[in-house]
Amino acid sequence: MTVRSGLRNLDRVTTGVDSLDDILEGGIPQYSIVFVAGLPGTGKTILCEQALFANARHGTCLYMSTLSEPVMKMLRFGQRFEFFDSTALGHDVIYSDLGASIRRGGADGFLAELERLVQEHRPSFIVIDSFKVLREEFDEDRAFRKFAADLMAMLSTWEVTSFLVGEYSERDIRERPEFAIADGIIHLYGTEESLRQKRYLRIMKMRGTSVFSGEHYFDISTNGVTVYPRMNPEVVGEYAIPEGRIGSAVIGLADMMSGGVERSTVTIITGRTGSGKTIVALSMLVSAARAGLPALLLTLEESPAQISRNFRSFGWEVDSLREHGLLDVLHVSPSEVDLDAHAVLLKERAERIQAKVVVIDSITSFQAAVPDEQKYTGYLWAIADYFKRSGVAVLMTNELTSGDSFVERKVSFVADNIVSLAFSQRGAERIRTVSVLKTRGSPHENVARELLIAQDKVSVGEPVTLNGSYVG
Repeated sequence: MTVRSGLRNLDRVTTGVDSLDDILEGGIPQYSIVFVAGLPGTGKTILCEQALFANARHGTCLYMSTLSEPVMKMLRFGQRFEFFDSTALGHDVIYSDLGASIRRGGADGFLAELERLVQEHRPSFIVIDSFKVLREEFDEDRAFRKFAADLMAMLSTWEVTSFLVGEYSERDIRERPEFAIADGIIHLYGTEESLRQKRYLRIMKMRGTSVFSGEHYFDISTNGVTVYPRMNPEVVGEYAIPEGRIGSAVIGLADMMSGGVERSTVTIITGRTGSGKTIVALSMLVSAARAGLPALLLTLEESPAQISRNFRSFGWEVDSLREHGLLDVLHVSPSEVDLDAHAVLLKERAERIQAKVVVIDSITSFQAAVPDEQKYTGYLWAIADYFKRSGVAVLMTNELTSGDSFVERKVSFVADNIVSLAFSQRGAERIRTVSVLKTRGSPHENVARELLIAQDKVSVGEPVTLNGSYVG
């Protein structure tokens, strides 16, 4: 995801993060007073500095520290990030430490020094970090409320956009009086998990604009803050309906589905470990790529090298299709990134190659990494909705475990087509079977056939009478 700087239009101010501006329908309304609130370590200062340097291209910006981190320390740490422009310091970007004026003159000293700096530099954008510590200068809530109201009136009069930073909890946001008179509130927070911290933000308030509400995942790298807006399934309009079907490199499988699955549909390929789910999914991907339809494989279990090695013997020319830009393999770990980040990554990669077929192998890996069932099912629906509106066929593999059933996995609701892989006993021999449970709007075979995986090819065999011990 790219980060763009600059004003979107005359009445918007960028946050320095393109996707966050999109959540705000173009950015912060100009001259707004916005609280950037969150507990220590949630990324408040980094987000504010990123906005500071982005807006410095259009006018002087002030970053004023109160009693929190010293300016020199902030500058030293800020240099780690790509957005930090040392050539802007001292003229386009001004850092100032107001701690001394507060210690000498309290709140009045702070206001006097702030007004002096504004008169001297005529800034268009101001950050005050931390605003919360100013509360310690007051013995009574009433006096602090008056001070906060006076300050916000001054900021409005000066016609500056301002970020007021503070280590506030969600309870503080609900109860403290300063939030009632602010124009906007950006709440940053995190969750501690076994391997790493995950960060999220919400726009809890923003006057003058509509916002994309809800919880949005973000991470911090040398590029600064990158926000991944949550998936938002649409509920209006029609899906794209391109002509044609997606076949299969498994000999005979497409015939079981009247020539393959329709484009712009979702297919679930379900079965136990070792039943052939990845083989069937990749067979459809290869068939599409051979037909000139760019195809993308999101694999959560095997690397691109493993994929090429495992299917080379079948003559499926994975390497050649990749070299010609018809097949792309994206290998990611579900334990390292939030679902929304995965969704953005998947969408960007699919758009890059103009994919017409997308395979996710497997959605079960996502489910294992996401304890929130509602978020998991919402992700599946949103992914399916997004790609179907673009005329893209989606194939998802789903692994069943002992005692599990496809219905219990609660994924059938997104499926237009369902291919079931299983094991059966034929005497002393254990065989794989494939059956088509559903193809929406199209006839299909209602029998199970043997799935034959040989040294050099994969094919569908004769119908199987499942009178032995059937597993699947």
